[in-house]
Amino acid sequence: RSSDLVQKRGRSACLQQKVTPRQSAEINTPTMLVLKVSALSLLILSAILIIVSIATDYWISLTGGHFGLWRLCTSEICVTLGRGADIDSTRAFAIISLLLLLSAIVMQSLGFRTAYRNHQKTAAILSFCAGVSGIIAMSVFTAYSGYQTLPVTFSWSYALGWVSTILSLVAGVVAFFAFNTES
Repeated sequence: RSSDLVQKRGRSACLQQKVTPRQSAEINTPTMLVLKVSALSLLILSAILIIVSIATDYWISLTGGHFGLWRLCTSEICVTLGRGADIDSTRAFAIISLLLLLSAIVMQSLGFRTAYRNHQKTAAILSFCAGVSGIIAMSVFTAYSGYQTLPVTFSWSYALGWVSTILSLVAGVVAFFAFNTES
């Protein structure tokens, strides 16, 4: 009987505010709104960081030069890196991570406009997948970088890749909490 009473009170509250029960599901509570905005902000920041990381050539600093995913630069010249399973897989998983982040941003944005709860859930799943893809990219690069045998120093582009990966996982957790807050 208490569930009937709660249901009646919910309907009467909707009627007093001239809001249908379907529309009441579309109203964002302050906590839900904070979680949604936080998740979207983290996703955008993560996407920006992975774009900068992929595009720049400072993944590793060597004596007299540096290199990234696409080029090796010395103090005199930059040359395009060739193909290899390690660098190609790092490139592929970093780009996949970026594409998943962009998809998560779209889904998270749609979560503001509609009452369709699965946008929020999809954004969380895409964000987690982007994080896993980022972990694979960064781990493969780390394993094949030669840091065990050569005097190399991981540089700021590499660090941005890891920060982006961590932020996408955190964004997934926040988006999942926003999804659970809606229920």
